[in-house]
Amino acid sequence: MANTITKIEWKLVKGFEGQYEVSNTGLIKSLRGTTERIMKPRRKKIIKKDGSVEDGYEELILSNKGVRYSKLVHRLVAEAFIPNPQIKPEVNHIDEDKGNNSVENLEWNTHEENSNHGTKNIRSANKQSMAVIGVDECGNIVEIHSSIRSAERLTGFGHSNISACSNGKIAKYKGLEWFKIDNEMFDLLVGQ
Repeated sequence: MANTITKIEWKLVKGFEGQYEVSNTGLIKSLRGTTERIMKPRRKKIIKKDGSVEDGYEELILSNKGVRYSKLVHRLVAEAFIPNPQIKPEVNHIDEDKGNNSVENLEWNTHEENSNHGTKNIRSANKQSMAVIGVDECGNIVEIHSSIRSAERLTGFGHSNISACSNGKIAKYKGLEWFKIDNEMFDLLVGQ
């Protein structure tokens, strides 16, 4: 596979003309002071509900007339390089990598388009389609279901509560401990 070299283009940052420039590759340059310099963005850590940590979006502090503004790098790139005739409010990372702020990886989206993009919905559906078992206080398997949704349909139990229990957020639901199991284990348990 051939390496492609992107020619770096610079444009002034809107609202900060003469002070900062943004590149099509996601770099931000300060023009303030005696020498130009590439700024280093920071990435906040996001603690997810399951306790895992992921990197957030790259952001910088830009100042104008003594007032400091927190700006997201991907948004600065999109505002400078990507036309937005439909005035869509959000910028989406096509490859879902929040650190890849190259113009080729960004697009304007509505909130709904952004939410439906990529593997988020697929990952959520896969989690919901995993088989689950409900185990009583003696360790006996009382409930076996091909998915959390199936358990909800057949028992009337709430899928969000079964999910919370199987993810360790609550200890028990309806007197049972719930566990996710893979399809192979499900087939063994139901004799398939």
